Amino acid sequence: MLSHYAEFKRLAGDQFWWALSLFFLSYVASVSLSLPIASFLTLTGSAVFGWVALPTIVLAATTGAFLVFILASTVAREFFFSRADVVLDRVRSVFAKSPIRWLLTMRLIPFFPFWLVNILPALLSMKSRDYLFATLIGILPGTAIYVAVGRGLDTILTAGDEPDWNLLQSPEVWLPLVLLGSLTAVSAVLKSRHQ
Repeated sequence: MLSHYAEFKRLAGDQFWWALSLFFLSYVASVSLSLPIASFLTLTGSAVFGWVALPTIVLAATTGAFLVFILASTVAREFFFSRADVVLDRVRSVFAKSPIRWLLTMRLIPFFPFWLVNILPALLSMKSRDYLFATLIGILPGTAIYVAVGRGLDTILTAGDEPDWNLLQSPEVWLPLVLLGSLTAVSAVLKSRHQ
């Protein structure tokens, strides 16, 4: 892909709305199917589409997460319930006190895998409106950091350079990475306190 980056970006620019729509649908599918490619899609999409990728990704991730939430609330409820008993018992009392705050915290500082956080609120009967709100707001900061990293990669790739360790000298790359590392460190500290 690196050798064809400029051509790929030009093609996406020529067919911008089609390309952005395809990217949106791919992102929704990856989240709703819990495929482990969201980080790759975020970096690629932000490099190719620029900052317009931020609202696109947030809406696509929220849509994909909401599809899982609806599925776990309805037709697949018993399937997920039978597999999540232990986790449900651990979070039920905390969740019941403030479902929005719980989900917002899980989205802002991810303790659990994204797919699990998509399912648990459905099994704990969270309101759809609250789920959408907390998901949309909660994923925004982390997504913005990933998009900033993708923009930094675009700067390097557009200049014709291949990513290597020297790219860390560019503030467009290292600053978002520091922010991402800080978010991860805070998550790890909070997780260790809750265990």
